[in-house]
Amino acid sequence: MKKKIITILFCFIILVSLLGAYALAKDHYPVTVKNYNTAGDEYKITFEKKPERVITTNQPPTELLLRLGLEDFMVGTAWLDNPISAELKEKYEKIPVLSDRYPAKEVVIAKEADLIMGWNSVFSPKNLGTVESWNSRGVKTFIQRNSGVIKNRGIDNIYKDISDIGKIFNIEARAAELINSMKDRIEIIQKKTEAKKTVKVLILEGAGNNKYRSYGRDSLVNEMVEKAGGINLAKKSGTFSPENIIAKNPDIIILIYYLEQDNANKTAESLKNNSALQNVKAIKNNRIVYTPLAETYAGGVRTINGIERFAEAFYPELFR
Repeated sequence: MKKKIITILFCFIILVSLLGAYALAKDHYPVTVKNYNTAGDEYKITFEKKPERVITTNQPPTELLLRLGLEDFMVGTAWLDNPISAELKEKYEKIPVLSDRYPAKEVVIAKEADLIMGWNSVFSPKNLGTVESWNSRGVKTFIQRNSGVIKNRGIDNIYKDISDIGKIFNIEARAAELINSMKDRIEIIQKKTEAKKTVKVLILEGAGNNKYRSYGRDSLVNEMVEKAGGINLAKKSGTFSPENIIAKNPDIIILIYYLEQDNANKTAESLKNNSALQNVKAIKNNRIVYTPLAETYAGGVRTINGIERFAEAFYPELFR
């Protein structure tokens, strides 16, 4: 008899907990956040309930959702610029990969997605189609702020993306925990480097034929460099020649790579083997820092890893 009473009480407690959780979820929705179309026009998007069939089209939003424990709501991913983070690999391997680039519109329709999350570029007419076309189908869209819809790209935009994901999925405490963890780690780096003389940095990406692309002061990676205690010598993003590199003469070159590690190796070799560049300080002193595109563009859980890597490269004596 006693066991029966305990069992009934236990079941009652579980039922009350479930009803309480249901009530909280019900009270949370509808929830409205602000997002953008590809022209950068801000608009309000309202979720009547938690999305259940999400497709992420780029690596940073994929890793963000996995890090926030939302893998059960993901029905497809696409386009990795670099290997998935090791700590997220097991979760990632359980989700269908729809394409190694952007998936076809028909594939997304067949998945019956109710939310598509990705970069600005995915929602061009030549790729997946416009934000407006998906919204007219009843499919919500979420563009990462640093992927081209906001002029001033930076870390605060990452925090806002994470915060909005927390609201959309009713996991605001979890999202706040991730944001606070990133802020704490950045604060530790800044305290360590604040008394040091600022190192001069160029942020480059290989463009082939001995040409490069620079990341200017309007880029996310520019603020990453600043948080790590460096200064970006390139004011604007754009094509960069060997002559430009000589003129800037950086202490350190950050070399962004994607697709495969060979991409970084080939670009580094083109820098190191260029006879005209041998007196550039970063090359003469072998101070080239390799960083994956997944850390430095649009922003996500890897961004803080990149900042820490930069700080360790800028001031190795502080991190021994």
